[in-house]
Amino acid sequence: MKRACALASLLLALSACSDGIDNNRLRVDVIEDSPREMAVSRMPLSPASAYLRNATAQGLVAFDAEGRVVPALASRWIVTDDDLGYIFRLQKTRWNNGRDVSSDEVATALRTRMVDLLKSRYGSELANIDRVLPMTGKVVEIRLRAPIPNLLELLAQPEFGLIHKASGSGPMVAERISGSVHLRNRLEESDGSIGLDEKRVILAAQAPSRALARFALQQSDLVVNGRFEHLPLLKATQGNEASARFDAVPGLFGLMIVGDGPFLSNIANRNALTMAIDRPRLLTSFGITDWRETLTLAPETLANREQIPRPGWASLNAQQRKAEARTTISAWEAANGQVRPLRIAMPRGTGSRIAFARIRSDLAAIGLDAERVTYAQTADLMLIDRVADISSPGWYLDQLSCDATPICSEKADALLDNARRALTREERIRLWGEAERELIATRNFIPIANPVRWSLVRDGLLGFAQNPRGWHPLQYLGREPT
Repeated sequence: MKRACALASLLLALSACSDGIDNNRLRVDVIEDSPREMAVSRMPLSPASAYLRNATAQGLVAFDAEGRVVPALASRWIVTDDDLGYIFRLQKTRWNNGRDVSSDEVATALRTRMVDLLKSRYGSELANIDRVLPMTGKVVEIRLRAPIPNLLELLAQPEFGLIHKASGSGPMVAERISGSVHLRNRLEESDGSIGLDEKRVILAAQAPSRALARFALQQSDLVVNGRFEHLPLLKATQGNEASARFDAVPGLFGLMIVGDGPFLSNIANRNALTMAIDRPRLLTSFGITDWRETLTLAPETLANREQIPRPGWASLNAQQRKAEARTTISAWEAANGQVRPLRIAMPRGTGSRIAFARIRSDLAAIGLDAERVTYAQTADLMLIDRVADISSPGWYLDQLSCDATPICSEKADALLDNARRALTREERIRLWGEAERELIATRNFIPIANPVRWSLVRDGLLGFAQNPRGWHPLQYLGREPT
């Protein structure tokens, strides 16, 4: 209620409303819980900074409006028969400073960027890259130690946008005007000079309530990066719900077990927690039809994933699961004493409070109590809400490794390392399957649903498309689909 009142006050405070939409001058707000100045070189990239880097510093490849990998600096590419070489033919283009793009410069920029990203979330995949070589005739080759099946998806991420001598290569050029970032598509003229399109996108990072209030008052045309914890704000701003567009994205949404005390170190207790969560009841609290429960670590429909049976308790109804879990907890407490309230780390926001209330109610049904804490506090369980960077079973397994949580499986980590070094597709899939089975047996993660991302889209906005990545490149906005 307090949040709704604050949002209503903000709606009254904001002014200068406008009617309709001008596709030549679009205003885009990126939701950030703690907005800060955009910086394309600061790691990790904030959401707004990721949009800015993606727009002004393209990589070899990129994502289009529908989430497909498309040419960027590279006009085309081939993969060698052994899957250990990717050969990219560069487009004839220029850096934003007007200099011709050369294969030497691209190779150097890519090598530098990969070194920067080795300690990021992409590090485990990058370890398989052996060399980046410039070739004659605007060609760049990436040589691998072992195949990386989803390398193109990796290279299309905003973090892989290339900068040479502080200059990117578009597809847009940014300019700061009166404290705002204005972006315009590049036009390469016949004489080789770089011109700018008249259409522009004005990009800003906004706190959730302010972003929704601005949209309600027609002070923005598109709001992106909405997450589950922000969903109740939609109901507090009249008319915004009809403009919401949801992207059902792959990834992890659930509870990672990060406490390793006596209670959580017991695998039967961890299994009881997994059975206790009433997923349909939790998800229907938010009224999103595209938000579906999950019972497995990696999506069951994911390509290159072995057919792994659902857990045995999946055939039980919610009451049966809770009854079995309650028996486990009662036996533990009879032998070891009462379990203290479990500390669950979750993001701030009204939606997070709703989700916690449902989870706490489910745990109470099996005899446990819980308290909500922030990510900065000591926790026993942590809510994970991550969109998958690449369409690989290895990505899901990597999120639950011993580097990520104390409740883990060294055997699963070793299998995952072997899968990365596998030279054949069949061997890689087999090792991924063994690693996933090992993690399932470990019960170190409680899957709840697929992640969900949402946007607010003004009627008449051109160039926006819902897609399975939840990512909406700015260079397509205001333009008819091609």
